[in-house]
Amino acid sequence: MESAIKIVIDRDKCTGCGECAADCLRHALEIRDGKAVVLSDDCLKCGHCLAICPANAVQIKGVGDDILEKGEAPETLDAGILKAHLKLRRSVRRYKRMPVEREKLERIIEAGRLTPSGSNLQNVRYIVIQSGIDALEDEVIAQYRRAAPSGGPDMRKYKLERGFLFYNAPALILAVSENSTNACLAAMSMELMAEALGLGTVYVGLFARPANQNAAIRQSLGLAEKENIAICLAVGYPSVTYLRSAPKKPANIIWR
Repeated sequence: MESAIKIVIDRDKCTGCGECAADCLRHALEIRDGKAVVLSDDCLKCGHCLAICPANAVQIKGVGDDILEKGEAPETLDAGILKAHLKLRRSVRRYKRMPVEREKLERIIEAGRLTPSGSNLQNVRYIVIQSGIDALEDEVIAQYRRAAPSGGPDMRKYKLERGFLFYNAPALILAVSENSTNACLAAMSMELMAEALGLGTVYVGLFARPANQNAAIRQSLGLAEKENIAICLAVGYPSVTYLRSAPKKPANIIWR
């Protein structure tokens, strides 16, 4: 996180309960003379101290975000509803020829932003593509025709023509990061939000590898040297309705 982000304790509000210090992973807080004290800025800036303080005496300066109080939202997700949602979700490969509203795309990305990241790095950024999708697909298909990307799949079983990658979806959201795990975590939240907004999605796994290897595409997308496209999510209004869930294999679990 940026060094400008700082933890500030309101000493007038602080009761010295010690909850913030007890929950600090980096031990950057302690109680002195009955008040919480910030020992070091070398912390994750994870906000646990702000979230746990019963007196609301902790502030995080340098980052703007609305703070949601616990009583303003349901205490927990309904487990049955969540399971049903996960069972019924489908990868959508047939889309209506209509654009996705910007407000909905922003809400999808907001779900990614709110997703936890390793060491609280929050190092995922997003590229939304709504124009030039056909040209981008043509470039990657041509790359596949020339030769399979290094380490990529055997493409002889695929019909390499327009619609092969993006299924004529009206929007793509690319999750870009130096850390693919953080990007993948964000994408799962984004997918759930998209479905909650009445949209369909599909992970376009055959796009990321060739795009990351293509200098022209990297330049056009403004990718930094160490950045890669971790996830490409095609988004649009489905033109297909799935009426029931499909079976999945049981989980492979070892209990110890």
